[in-house]
Amino acid sequence: MTRASKGMNLQCIATRCIAAERMTWTGPTVSRWGMTSELGPRTSALKRTHRMLIRALTCLRVVQFALWGWVPFIGEGAGRYPPQVLGCYVLALLFSGVMFARALRSGVLPVRWVAADVALAAVYAVVVSRSYPPIEAASISNWVIPPLCGVTVTAAIYAGRYRVPAVIVVIAAWVAGAWPAIGTDSRLELLSNTAMMTLFALVAGITGKWLLGAAKSADEATERAVAAENAEARMQEAIRQKRLLHDHALATLLAIAQGTRTMGRDQIERLARKELEFLRTMADVKSNGSLIQLGESLAVMIRDHTAQVVLANVESVIAVPEDIPADVVAKMTSATCEALNNVVVHAETDWVRVTASSTPQGGVRITVVDRGRGFDPETVPRRGLDTSIAAPLREIDGEATIRSAPGNGTTVELKWSKR
Repeated sequence: MTRASKGMNLQCIATRCIAAERMTWTGPTVSRWGMTSELGPRTSALKRTHRMLIRALTCLRVVQFALWGWVPFIGEGAGRYPPQVLGCYVLALLFSGVMFARALRSGVLPVRWVAADVALAAVYAVVVSRSYPPIEAASISNWVIPPLCGVTVTAAIYAGRYRVPAVIVVIAAWVAGAWPAIGTDSRLELLSNTAMMTLFALVAGITGKWLLGAAKSADEATERAVAAENAEARMQEAIRQKRLLHDHALATLLAIAQGTRTMGRDQIERLARKELEFLRTMADVKSNGSLIQLGESLAVMIRDHTAQVVLANVESVIAVPEDIPADVVAKMTSATCEALNNVVVHAETDWVRVTASSTPQGGVRITVVDRGRGFDPETVPRRGLDTSIAAPLREIDGEATIRSAPGNGTTVELKWSKR
C-alpha cells in the first residue's frame, strides 16, 4: 500500500469514528472570557425606565393628595363643604392607591387604568369644583387642582395614542367645573391653573417620550452588541475546535500515515475515538471556565491525550495553585497540549515528562521535556511554534521558552505570573 493510499485510509477511519458520534458532540458556544456566550435574561433599560417613571408618578400623586389631607382635621374641618367634596376625595385617593400599587408591583401602567383615572378625574373635577363657592372654585382650597395636574402628567406619558384627547378631557372638565369663578376675583387663578395643567402635561409628554425612546434605543443597541458577541464567540469556538482537530487529531494520524508511527487498524480506530474524547474534554475545559482548576484541566488533558496511546512512557507531576483565572487555565492547557502534539508528531521518542509547579510569585511554570531527536531552533520556522504555543500565552501576559538541539531532545517551558 502506498503512503498516499495509507493516509487516505487513515483519514476515512478517523472520519467514520468521529461522524458516528457527531450528533453527541456539539460543543458549547463560549465567549472569549471562557463563559457561555448566550446571555441569560436581563432587565432591559426600557423596563427600568418604566419603573422609574411609575415611582416618580406615585410620589407626585401622594404629595398632591397630601396637600389637602390636613383640611378635615382643622377648624370646622371638611364639614364646611358639601359631603361630595370629601367623598370624591376619598374615592380618588383610594383609586389612585390601587392603580399605583398595581403599577409598582408589575412595572406596567396599562392604558385602561389611565383611561379610568382620566374618567374619574373628569367627574370629580366638575362635581367637586361646582360644590365650592364660585370665589373658591379656582383657588388652592379646591383639592382637585393638584391631583388633576397629576392625572394630566400620567396621561401624557402613559395614555399612548390617546394622550392628547385624555389631557384635553381633564382640562376641559376642570374649566367646566370651575367656570363660575370667571366672574369673580379668582378668574386669574382659573386661567393660571388651566395653563399650569397644560404646561405640566406638555413637558411630561415630551420628557416621557424622550426617556422611553432613549431606553428603547439603548436596548436595541444592547441586543445588537449581544448578537455580535455571540456571533464572534461562535466563530472563535468553531476556529478553536477546527484548530484542535487539525493540530492534534489529524496531525497525529498524519504522523502515522508518514510511517513515523506503526499501528494496526484496531489501534488506529481506538486512537480516533480517543481523539474524539480529547476534543470533548477540551470543550468542557473551555466552557466550564473557572469551574475547573488548572491542575484538574492539565490532568484530564494529559490522561486523554494521544501521547498515552502513541508513547510508551508519559510522566507527569502536577502541583499548581487553585486560584488561577479561567482564561489562564484554558491557554496554559492548550499550549501544553500543543507541546505534547509536537512530541508525538516530530520528536521520534517514546518518553515525555510534563511538570507543572507554582512559582514564588504565585504564578505557574509548566515544562514539557522529551528525549527525542531535537532540532535547531534557528533553522525551524518560528511561525508554527509562535502561533500554537507562544501567541496564546502572550494573550494572558505569559511567555514560552523553547530549548532544543539536534540529538538532545526538546524542553518547552511555559510561564505565567500574577500581576
